[in-house]
Amino acid sequence: MLAGVPHIPESAPFSPEQREWLNGFLAGLFSSAAAKMPAAEPVKVGVYFATQTGTAERLAKKLTKQLKSQGYAATSSSLDKVRLAEITQQENALFLVSTYGEGDPPDTAKTFRDALFTPDAPAMTKLRYSVFCLGDKNYESFCRFGVELDERLKALGGTRLNSRVESDVDVDEPFAHWAEDVASRLGAKRPGPVLVERTDCHEEIRTDRELMHTRDNPYFAELRERRALTADGSTKMTMHLSFALEDAGLEYEAGDACGVVAQNDVALVEEIFSLLPFGTDAMVEIPKVGRVGVEEALLRHLQPTRLTRKIVQAFAEKAQCRNLLALLPAEQGAHLEAFMHGRGLIDLLEEYPGVVESPDDLVAMLPRLAPRLYSIASSPKTHTGEVHCTIAVVRYRSHNRERGGVASTMLESRVDVGQRLPIYIQPNKRFRIPADGSTPMIMIGPGTGIAPFRAFLHERRALGHKGSNWLFFGERRAKTDFLYEQELREMFSSGHLTRLDTAFSRDQAQKLYVQDRMLEHGAEMWRWLNDGAQLYVCGDASRMAKDVDAALHKVVETHGGMCTNAAREYVAQLHDHRRYHRDVY
Repeated sequence: MLAGVPHIPESAPFSPEQREWLNGFLAGLFSSAAAKMPAAEPVKVGVYFATQTGTAERLAKKLTKQLKSQGYAATSSSLDKVRLAEITQQENALFLVSTYGEGDPPDTAKTFRDALFTPDAPAMTKLRYSVFCLGDKNYESFCRFGVELDERLKALGGTRLNSRVESDVDVDEPFAHWAEDVASRLGAKRPGPVLVERTDCHEEIRTDRELMHTRDNPYFAELRERRALTADGSTKMTMHLSFALEDAGLEYEAGDACGVVAQNDVALVEEIFSLLPFGTDAMVEIPKVGRVGVEEALLRHLQPTRLTRKIVQAFAEKAQCRNLLALLPAEQGAHLEAFMHGRGLIDLLEEYPGVVESPDDLVAMLPRLAPRLYSIASSPKTHTGEVHCTIAVVRYRSHNRERGGVASTMLESRVDVGQRLPIYIQPNKRFRIPADGSTPMIMIGPGTGIAPFRAFLHERRALGHKGSNWLFFGERRAKTDFLYEQELREMFSSGHLTRLDTAFSRDQAQKLYVQDRMLEHGAEMWRWLNDGAQLYVCGDASRMAKDVDAALHKVVETHGGMCTNAAREYVAQLHDHRRYHRDVY
C-alpha cells in the first residue's frame, strides 16, 4: 500500500472484491492528484570565484559539484564574467575569493570590484550570501579583498548566511567546514549534508599520475644544476636552478610555478632553543602532520623568521608589556608593521625571556612554514625531464643580526648539487601563451620576473609560433645583472625575439626602469595593442606592477587619444578579454 493513501480496512462491511476495487480507485485518485501537483523547485545557488593562480576556481567547482549532488541548482562562474546587476537578482550567492599583492583583488575581479564600490552600486536586499576568503597570514593585508567584499555586500543590504571564513594557505579544513555549514543554511528541497572532499589547495584536476605529487606529498627531485646568473661585483645574487623530473609523474606548462618545500636554518633553530626553557625532544601536535618532536616542528613546519600580529600579541599579553600592547589597536597598524619589519621570533625571545614556557606555546603562536613558489623558467617542450627556476637570494642585516630568506638561502648554500629536495607544481592556468601562435606578445619582466618569459620564448619557438615577441627587462647594471643575456641576445639575433628593450637603473645618473621604457616606446606599444597583442607582467606587486600599470594607462591615454576614464575602461577590457595577464607577488 502506498504511504499516505487512505485504504479500506478488512474490518469494513465490504466483500473482498469490493474492498480491492475501492482501494484501487483511491490509489488512482491520489496518484492522479500527485501528478498534477507542481514539482518542488530546487534552491538556486550562484557560486562565484576570483582567483589569481586557480585555487579559488578549483574549490568553487568542487563545491558546485557537491551542491548539485545534494539537490541544489548550483552554477559556478568567475567574477570577470559576471555583471553586478546579475548578482542583485540572485537569492543565494557564495563567493570564494583570493587576495594577492598589497591586499588587491585578483586581476579577473578588478572590474567587478570597481563596480561594487561605486557610489551608485545597486541594492542587494534580495541576496543571501557567504564569503570564503583565501590568503596568506604572512602578509599584513591578509584576505583584505574578501573582507571588503563581505562588508560591502552587507552595506548594500545583503544578508549573511553565516560569518565569512578567512583561510590561510592550509585551506582544506576551513573550506570543508565552511562549505558544510553554508549548505545547511541554504534550505535545499532535498536536504542532506554536503560532504565536501578534502582537497589540497594547490592540486590541479588532472590524471591520477599527475596527482601523485602535491604540496602535502611533494616529489623529492634531484638538484641537477645551480649556477649564478649575476656576475662578480653585483650587489645581489640571482641563481638558475635545474631540478630533474625523470619518472616523477610531474607535468607542468610554461607559466606554472614550482613550489619548494623549504626548511629553516639549523643554526637559527639551535639558537632559538638556547633561549627556551625546554629541550628539543618534547613532542607537539602539528595540524595535518601529527605528533612530531618540537625540534623537527621548528625546523620543518613552523615559521620563526618573520613576526606576525599573533606572535606580537602573545608576547604582549604574557609579558604585559605596554610598548607591545600599544601596537595592537587597529589604528596602530602602521606602527605595528614598522616594528615587525626585519624582526623574527628570536628578537622577542631575547628581549622578553620566559614568555614562551612550553612547546605548545611555541606551536600556538607560530604560523606554518609555507612552501616558496617560483615562476618556472623552462618549457617542457624544450627542457625535457627538467624544471628550471630563477631565484634571487635574500640576505640582509636588520637589528644587528644577519638574516635571509628561508628558501633562497637554503637553495644557495645549505644544499648540495645532487641532493634531493621536495618540490611540487602549482598550475597557473591564467598565465599562458596565446593559443593562437600568430598573436603578438608583450612581456614585462624585470629581475626574476624574467623567469616565465624565458619559458614562454622557448615554448613558442618549440611550437613554431610566428607571432611577434617583445620583451622589456630591467635590473641594476648591465655588466653584472643581465640575467640570461646570452640566450636573449641569441633569440633577438635570430628574430624569434622581435624587440628587446632593457632598463638598467644604476647605469646612469638618473634611475631608469621598465615603465620608463614603456613610455619611451609608447607609440609602438599602442600599435602592437591595436594588432591584438597580449600583455604579460611578472614580478614585484608592491611597486613595479603598479608603476607598469600606470605607464600602460598613460600609453593608452597619450597614443590612443583617450581621456583618463576612457583609458581606464580600455585597460579594464584588456583584463576582461584575457589580454592583460599578471603574475605578481
